[in-house]
Amino acid sequence: MDDAFFCFACGRDHRPDSGIGRGHRRFGIEGGHETGGVFSDLREFYLQTKGIDAAFAILGFDVRVRPHRFGRGWPSEADVDRAFREAAKVAHPDRGGDPREFRKLQWAVEILRRYRPTA
Repeated sequence: MDDAFFCFACGRDHRPDSGIGRGHRRFGIEGGHETGGVFSDLREFYLQTKGIDAAFAILGFDVRVRPHRFGRGWPSEADVDRAFREAAKVAHPDRGGDPREFRKLQWAVEILRRYRPTA
């Protein structure tokens, strides 16, 4: 599935021409085709909820943080960086890994850094 995209709302790869793929395109890690207004608000909401859960799963954390913004139960920044480095050793394209899987790792660590609650 070369043209597939990763949907953080459901945690699966979708083909853009499938029925589910058309409906979930706005939840792809590269962004959807809709911009502004309700669509950007909806995307931001999903990033702050399902996107964080998907990022934890991609990096191999088995945590459920509810609600996300309070930060109770988040892995430490060092643990997130360590998990990213370990997974990147395998998934990096320069080491024979899949570029799509490496992009998922980059996206996951970016989301966890962006939405980490501050004290």
